[in-house]
Amino acid sequence: MSEPRTLAIRVLPQPGESLDSWLEALARRSWTSLSALLDALGLPTQERTHHLLTGLPPEMFQRLKKQLNLRAGVLEQSVVPAALFGRRAPHWRFCPQCLREGQGRFPIRWWLPWTFACTKHQALLHKRCPSCHTEPRVFLPRSVHLHPPGHCMRRTGRRTVCGADLGELPALALPHGHPLLQAQEQLNALPVHQRMAADRTFTKVDKCLSPLVESMSASDLIPLSEAARDAWQNVLADVTDPTTGLGGWRAQERRRTVLTPDFLKREYTEGRTPLRVIADTHGLPRRHVIRHAKDLGITIFRGIRPHIIDDKQWLREQYLGRARGIDDIAQEIGTTNNVVIRHLEDLGIPRRPFSARSLTALNAKLDESLPPDIRAAVEGTLHGWLRLRRFQISMAFPTISSAAQHLGLVSSALTTQFHQLEQAIGTQLFHRSVRHSPQQPTVRGATLLHDLRQSQIEELMQNALGQRMDPLPARDAVDTATAAVDGQQGALTVLRPHATAPRRLNIPAPLHPLLSHLLHHSDEETSVSQIHTATGIPFNTVYKQIKRLEAAGWVTSRLETHAERPAAARRRTFYSLTPAAHQAAATTADVPRHDFVHEKRGSGTDLGESSQSVTGATARVG
Repeated sequence: MSEPRTLAIRVLPQPGESLDSWLEALARRSWTSLSALLDALGLPTQERTHHLLTGLPPEMFQRLKKQLNLRAGVLEQSVVPAALFGRRAPHWRFCPQCLREGQGRFPIRWWLPWTFACTKHQALLHKRCPSCHTEPRVFLPRSVHLHPPGHCMRRTGRRTVCGADLGELPALALPHGHPLLQAQEQLNALPVHQRMAADRTFTKVDKCLSPLVESMSASDLIPLSEAARDAWQNVLADVTDPTTGLGGWRAQERRRTVLTPDFLKREYTEGRTPLRVIADTHGLPRRHVIRHAKDLGITIFRGIRPHIIDDKQWLREQYLGRARGIDDIAQEIGTTNNVVIRHLEDLGIPRRPFSARSLTALNAKLDESLPPDIRAAVEGTLHGWLRLRRFQISMAFPTISSAAQHLGLVSSALTTQFHQLEQAIGTQLFHRSVRHSPQQPTVRGATLLHDLRQSQIEELMQNALGQRMDPLPARDAVDTATAAVDGQQGALTVLRPHATAPRRLNIPAPLHPLLSHLLHHSDEETSVSQIHTATGIPFNTVYKQIKRLEAAGWVTSRLETHAERPAAARRRTFYSLTPAAHQAAATTADVPRHDFVHEKRGSGTDLGESSQSVTGATARVG
């Protein structure tokens, strides 16, 4: 086999230049493609560029030194060990100004994961091409002799490349003396060569990066542009990613220093803290924490760890004395039902039959000092406290339907629960709503509502329901529900003589014009014909509405005497507001006022105009 021949055309490497950059410059000088040059040198034509830096076998490396006729130590400074990058391929970053000044040649430091800034031009390094928005040197460039140096050689087709000028990108400038520049100057002082040991290098890099990451604050990133902040975030992702060499080493060192045998014994074995919680707290991959614990000989528990109940007498008292259920006991001590069952078997305690009767709620007994109705509603039943709370809430609403809507239930379900509550207590607790008359508690129901407001009862209810305890409704919610029930189509409120005026009135909108007229003329009697003449409301409508007001106790009627109009063939009926109507108008704001009514002025006014005026008044009142 003949000795490898020395190339006729040679290009001297620059100090610290990457091997792929050097070979690319040599290919341009030889006016050939990079793949053809590699074939002539006997090097494999790899798909990925970084294989030239980390994947050359020793025999090829020695032959390349002879072919390029290089002095000792020069080629070793253009490659790095593969252990620096872990399982992930290295990412190439670049400084646009350095590419322009160096005619497209670049140092090997741009491949290292801890190189993120150019201290010469005081700027962060770029990562992507501005045209194709990808990393320019992921794949091995081919026809480099056909394109100027410093351009993107990423293939966009079978015979085309991107060709964007990487040197035209704007600089990601950093302020003078920025912490990133200071840290990069320290990292640049570390030597780069083929024989560098990964662990020792990572230790030195971590001494520079750890203080930087801990001291960097949001105020240090404010002066940077958005692109510069994104570039720094990308660097942090590469440094902390456990699939990279440096990220994996940092995670391993953190596991070694934090997850000591004493720490795991205290937190995991004795403190019962799950390994996933320990991993998330310290920012470590869960699988690495589990593997590290196994290597230390610590027993790993899958699922819920078995619980040891040391106080056997406590278990006997809870299950037999207080008649608590197995699931209730297991939930309190943080274990499973099977663990409680196993301890009961060890104590020789016979289990209650598996049914609803074994639940704690059915066997719980309340203090005898509590009201009897509350004890009857809760003891020996499931969801007794829940029914009491819903009864307390529902009685604030006018109907069961509005209460069910507030609670997010269907009316039939709420009706069934109240029927069960009444059966448990043994009496009727409320009167249902009829014809817009709101539901009202009975005397026994009012007493129950009063008892439920006691602080002792509220505390017991809170302990029993926990998060299922619905809050009492706000006044606005009740008023809204009342308005929805007693809307425009609701019945007219009935006024009782010698009774207190209702707190809220319901007056259908069609009655507003007539009632406003009566209030405006409240000091005098009026007849149907006079109302028709004054307001323009049709005669039949006035007659029907005045009779409706009379039936509800709003107006009273009086038949005209012969002495008042002797020559008349028929006597008229006069109407006036009752004292209850005057009281309601004075104490509530629900009664329409006279300033909303456009009364008919004179008998000669056209009836059509009056009808339009009244219609408009009705619309505004409604």
